[in-house]
This record gives sequence, structure tokens and C-alpha cells, in this order.
Amino acid sequence: MPASPYVSRVNQIDAVQLDEEIYKVLRNQAREIGKYLPAGKIDRWQPEIDAILKYFIWNYSLRRGKSTFGQQLLNLNYADITWTKSVLYLIATIAPAYVRDKLFSPVGRHCANQRLAVLLDRVADLARLLEFVNLLIFLHRGTQPRVVEYALGIASSSTSTHKPRNIGYSYMTRELLWHGLMELFTTGLPMVNFHYLKHAARRLFARPTEPKLQRASPAMNSSTKCAYCDDTPILPSHAGCRHLFCYYCLNAHFAAMDEFHCPECGTRLSAIRMKTYEAGATSAAS
Repeated sequence: MPASPYVSRVNQIDAVQLDEEIYKVLRNQAREIGKYLPAGKIDRWQPEIDAILKYFIWNYSLRRGKSTFGQQLLNLNYADITWTKSVLYLIATIAPAYVRDKLFSPVGRHCANQRLAVLLDRVADLARLLEFVNLLIFLHRGTQPRVVEYALGIASSSTSTHKPRNIGYSYMTRELLWHGLMELFTTGLPMVNFHYLKHAARRLFARPTEPKLQRASPAMNSSTKCAYCDDTPILPSHAGCRHLFCYYCLNAHFAAMDEFHCPECGTRLSAIRMKTYEAGATSAAS
């Protein structure tokens, strides 16, 4: 079956991005190899190293075939590319970046002519403008996403018969289920009375014990702990037994239910009997 002439815009842009990522990976590996050399040794020769890396990428892709590495991964190629166009592609890929990096590197900056530097700046700005304009044109016509392709008259084509692009929705399904569960939890959990369930389970499984004689008024000293959180009571409060609670611990229970049993002594505590602990009042009562 003949190859389909149609190539989606997404595949063409993906091929360009893959080529750039492959170059960046090799460049980072080259820097890792030389990171233990004296400072400045690698930076001095970085333009040459980048040019060599781009040459090797071209040598093992376009020189030996009709596609870059990114195109090979997506079953694309340049069907109308020739040897001359392939060499011009290499020059257009290496030469501008090499000249820019060599003249504007810390080593070459002092040797470069100031007028030449300004001229190269303007040429670089013009190149970026052309890339932007070409991208807009590419989005309209669907071919040649880079200026070098337009200048050489080459365009990507598919090496296989055209098939609809398969898009898996499993990730989207998982996300929808997860967000649905999150909405359920954030809406439903605040409606569950965990304090009531906790005390109900404690009364159900706890062994019955004889009630102990308790003092009506609690007393607080340096070793007093909150009967619920077992920490020093903050704004100590009580509600009918000798044990003290943090204000927020006790008030949280009464916000969930009007009555509950003290975790320490089992005394039934009521919201209407909740009071703030006052040491002077307790002493006077005793």
C-alpha cells in the first residue's frame, strides 16, 4: 500500500521537539563527562562540542537516510530530500549557532568586532521573527514547521499508510474518577459524626465498670492533662466531672452531640453544664 501524503501537524511538531530533546540529552552527557576538568576548559570549547554533536546526529540520521531521529520515532521522513539539500540542512543547523556562540562566548567576546556583534544580534532577531511567522503559516497550511524546511523546499511525509491517531482515555478516566472521589469525600466526610461513632463504639466494646466517686469541681495543677488529647489543657474547661478538657476539645464534642461520656471516668457530660475552669472559684467552693 502506498504511503499517505497527509501528516498531522501534531506529529510534525513532535518530531521537531524530539530532535531538540535528543540533542539536549547528548549535550548534557558531554558536560557531565567534562565536569571534573578545570573550570573554563569545557566552556572554551563548548561551541565546537555542540557543532560536533550536531554533526554526529546528522551523520547517523539524514546522511544515511531521509529522516531525523525524531521523524524515525514517528514514522516520518523527507521524501524529496537530496544529498545537496541534506548538506545544506547540516550547514543551516550548525553554522548560525556556532558563529553566535563563538563570538558571544566569554572567551571570544573581547576579540569580536562591536559592529559585527550588533549585526549578528539583528540577524538573530530577524531569524526568530521568521521562525514565528513561519509557525503561523505552518498552523494554516500544515507543512514545513521550520524555516530551514521552507528554505530547502522539503516537507515531512508519512512512511506508513495513514491511520487515525489512537488516543487513550484511560488517564482521563482515572482523573475523572479521582476528582469524583475527592468531591464525594470533601462533601460527605464533614457530615459524618465521628465523635458520636467513636463514643458509640467505645460503649459497645468497653467492659462495664463500677462508677467511681468523683469530686464535683475539678482541680488543676502542673500535671493535669486534657482528658481527650492528653496534653496540657488550653483554655481549660469542664462539664460535670472532675476532669478538665481543652476548650476546643470539649466544644468540638458538644458541636457534634449534646451529651457524651467522659473518656476517663465515664460520667455523662452535657453541653449546658460546660464551664470555663477558674482556679479561684474552685478554691472558694472547696
